[in-house]
Amino acid sequence: MGLRRFAILLLVVAAFSTLSQAQKADVSFVAGGAFVSEDHVAPGVTCTIPCPLAFNFRTDTHVFYEGTGAIRLANFKLASLHLEVPVAGIPSAQVVFSGTPSSNALKLSSVFVTPSLRVKFAPGFPVSPFASIGGGWAHYNLAGTSMNKGALQFGGGVDIKTRIPLLGFRAEVRDFFTGQPDFGIVSIQTLGSSSLGRRQNVLAGGGIVLRF
Repeated sequence: MGLRRFAILLLVVAAFSTLSQAQKADVSFVAGGAFVSEDHVAPGVTCTIPCPLAFNFRTDTHVFYEGTGAIRLANFKLASLHLEVPVAGIPSAQVVFSGTPSSNALKLSSVFVTPSLRVKFAPGFPVSPFASIGGGWAHYNLAGTSMNKGALQFGGGVDIKTRIPLLGFRAEVRDFFTGQPDFGIVSIQTLGSSSLGRRQNVLAGGGIVLRF
């Protein structure tokens, strides 16, 4: 998915805060580093020269961007419950296959949309930790080939208030747990089978929170 579509998704997140005027809402914008688990390609691979020596590949650490819109559903004073929609994207991460020249590396883009429930603790305090869990959709694009996978999101972080009522800061870590994307094309090599296992996309970063 291109940056234009990702920008549209962020605008949707920003508009999410207007769904209910009677309930508190917030919008956050976060950036940071994305860390992805190493992947393994299934056996039964056919390829043209140069053929990889080991059918493993890794995705290098790269920058992610995330926008999250949320509405408060209930406030129990000691804790509050929120419905949130994180939209996170890794615009361009390098995929490197073991045993192949770095010049054969490909660019992988990823987008995650996962409606979730967030529990915030001590919401009235200057510093409020929170935990989040939900599920939705992951979209991968590699060398022009797009694929969709289900995604489970879980994570947590901390919100920090400032003297400006509208503005706060957020630090968070989220894990978007998905099925492995099916890498059908690897540079000039053709892989005859799908990858195995699950893929963990751990996104850690910080940014700002706007409260309404």
